[in-house]
Amino acid sequence: LGVVQTATGLVLRYAFNLSFSAEILLPFALGIALWSTLVIAALPLLEDAFDVLSPLRLIELSHPSNPLLKRLQMEAAGTYHHSLMIGTLAENVADRLGMNANLMKAGAYFHDIGKLRRPEAFVENQMGGENIHDELKPSLSALIIIAHVREGLELASEYHLPRVIRSFIAEHHGTTVLSYFLRKAENSGQPVPIDQFRYPGPRPKSRETGLLMLVDSVEAAVRSEFKGGSESLLDVDETVNRVIDSKIAEGQLDDVDFTLRDISVIKETLFTSLRTVYHTRKVKEIKEKATEMPEKRKQEADVSEGSNAPRK
Repeated sequence: LGVVQTATGLVLRYAFNLSFSAEILLPFALGIALWSTLVIAALPLLEDAFDVLSPLRLIELSHPSNPLLKRLQMEAAGTYHHSLMIGTLAENVADRLGMNANLMKAGAYFHDIGKLRRPEAFVENQMGGENIHDELKPSLSALIIIAHVREGLELASEYHLPRVIRSFIAEHHGTTVLSYFLRKAENSGQPVPIDQFRYPGPRPKSRETGLLMLVDSVEAAVRSEFKGGSESLLDVDETVNRVIDSKIAEGQLDDVDFTLRDISVIKETLFTSLRTVYHTRKVKEIKEKATEMPEKRKQEADVSEGSNAPRK
């Protein structure tokens, strides 16, 4: 505004053949400084009033000092680290597709904030401890897990998150079904209403929320298989293809304008990124010629090589 005001004033003076001097330029310079200060000061108020996102606000939302992200760090550390991982993966894909990477990162950071209400109900926060779902009925487990979308929207409203960020919370599971708990319930032999195990939706309505759904689902599936002992790069590639193809077949991306090329880029980028994260290192077994390695040295070797070192 200051620059436009100055340019307009100079053009008018030139048009009317008015004189130019240092004294004339001084008010223009002060006007630039004044308008710049007013705009920066008023920007947060304007963003809140009109529910818009500027690059500055996206950076502020993604900063670890954000009150909601600080709660996530302290109360649900596993979910926080999961969100950071999703944010990094989504940002990489967004860069390849020419999408708004800052928006993708911010949406990923907040998409699971509903887990703050019951962090112990989600596997990433159990840290290898007791799984509460072992003692619950499948229908109750599904109710608790599905509720994290509604509870996330409630927290988003409480903390005045922008509407665009709330769409990531509402749409990142679409109308998918909790297949594990559905199968567990069906094994009881009783008739099971499938809608009881289905997320309320809506399905993703934008490229950004559609991408988040794919990244979130793929990362969770690869992490689960990696913990189960799968460590082949072919397994990662197969998982990426299987999860994305299943979302397409279920119609979860019907409202998103992804092209076949976009889907190909998403698969390729996720495979490359996840291969870097979940690679394993093959270590040759050490053979002692004379005596066995002392116990202390064995422990040190295990620690230095990591848990993936082969053992006999």
